[in-house]
Amino acid sequence: MKLRAVILLLAAMLFSHGTVARAEMPTLKVGLPSLSMFTIMYHVAQDKGFFEKEGVKVEVNHFESGSINMKALLARAVDISDVETGAVLGAVGNGADLRVIGSQSQNLHFALYAKKGINNLKEMYGHRFGISGIGGLPHLVILALLDGQKLDSSKLQFVTVGGTGARLRALAGGKIDATLGSFSPKIEREPSLHRLLIVSHELPLYMAQGLVVYADTLKNKRDAIERFMRGIVKATRWAYANKADMLAVAGKHVPLKGDDLSQVYDFYVKARVWAINGEVDINRLKYMQALGLKTKTQSKSVDLDKLVNTDVYKKLVSDIGTKEYPKGN
Repeated sequence: MKLRAVILLLAAMLFSHGTVARAEMPTLKVGLPSLSMFTIMYHVAQDKGFFEKEGVKVEVNHFESGSINMKALLARAVDISDVETGAVLGAVGNGADLRVIGSQSQNLHFALYAKKGINNLKEMYGHRFGISGIGGLPHLVILALLDGQKLDSSKLQFVTVGGTGARLRALAGGKIDATLGSFSPKIEREPSLHRLLIVSHELPLYMAQGLVVYADTLKNKRDAIERFMRGIVKATRWAYANKADMLAVAGKHVPLKGDDLSQVYDFYVKARVWAINGEVDINRLKYMQALGLKTKTQSKSVDLDKLVNTDVYKKLVSDIGTKEYPKGN
């Protein structure tokens, strides 16, 4: 009886300790774009236990647009957001005390698709180009591409269509002549269409998204944010190194299977979409600000030295070092 009582007491103590440990695990609410391969890494980190191993609970919140995602952050409905860089610069310009601490999906995941017969950017003159809306990411990116070749954006016919899926369907249906969108195996197979370019190769300084947090949230939840960053970066490195296992996880969340899912993964590796080190580079922000001011999608300059906080990134590198990107196919 005494031995049984001791065992029960030890079991109770262990259960109590585990309950307390779970209760004390810090929680972060994270705002993200809609669910896709672009945002899959957060689910990889959850499903494979990377966040749990780092001792942080992450609540994932997907939003249908970058503007809604930013509004959620500004309203403090989430602690940290993975949000479009242009939206960040605009919000800071309007007085929001935000900090960019790193990235997860730093490079653009877009391909430029067009109907056959359009073989370069200049040949898009006079043609219908599908965008999500004026000032949206596809609009900003095509302006950057045109600016890089000193081409006149006014010679394109911009047509507001909607999100990536809607734009690609409109292109396949002949309602527009070209658009930017996520890599699409279906569009790649369309005999009347072709891919002009991989955007990240043409715009190496374009910073698609940044991990953004209020300055006071960074101060008050610094430990949780550092744990979160280690978890997402470790998950990203795992995903780059373990294609088959990565695809098994991704297939549970996105409506892609088999060879189509494999092709999308290969495109992301080639485009270096997922940030393997969680890197933050002020030079990218400088490029984005200069581009925004030039194209008049940003109304005024912001203090980038204040906006960019490298402390979390430096701590991350100190903890787990850096990795080189794998070579794409």
